[in-house]
Amino acid sequence: MRFALLKFFKDIGRIFSGRNLIWHGVAIIATYLLVISGFDWWIVTTFRGTELRVLAGGGGSLGFLVPVVLPLCMLAIGWVRRNRELIRNGWLLAQAEITAVLLSFFYKAFTGRPGPHGGLIDNSHVFQFGFLRGGVFWGWPSSHIIVAVAGMVALMVLYRRNALVKYLCLAYAIYIGLAVSITFHWFSDGVAAAILGTVVGLTVVRARKN
Repeated sequence: MRFALLKFFKDIGRIFSGRNLIWHGVAIIATYLLVISGFDWWIVTTFRGTELRVLAGGGGSLGFLVPVVLPLCMLAIGWVRRNRELIRNGWLLAQAEITAVLLSFFYKAFTGRPGPHGGLIDNSHVFQFGFLRGGVFWGWPSSHIIVAVAGMVALMVLYRRNALVKYLCLAYAIYIGLAVSITFHWFSDGVAAAILGTVVGLTVVRARKN
């Protein structure tokens, strides 16, 4: 716990410095291209009412439950077994997820992007730039995806020698990314979140080695 708390604020600074800033720019440019090309709206109209969209309906719930339950389970099991590595990794996972959700709230507070609204109106180009014009719970980037990707990237690096863990993490991140991006978020919200989530996950884990 002490390790995670000491690294927390330093990690936030690292996310907005050096090469990581380039990836923020990549996320913004990717969003711009997906919006002006009409791809965001095409995704909404293509998957509206399809069986695939129905199957993706669980993305919102799983995207919330897993990031909460998984680190708690790791901490509990680590405490019972007195496994310091598992406890440390549980805190690192939680740290990556908390950092990711705060980063998403920061961007949402200034971009104010409304969602697809059921795919009836093409408002993919609408951004309410300012401060808290659109709140912090909806919009760009997707909180579900940025948290899922940040957590899974962190775990994949921490357990890089465990093939099962890596494949499960990858499968979960891809499912949440696709499910959320074709239901209640624009596709570009998901792409930006995946990029930023990767930055967060890698930054938190790399700080462990410094």
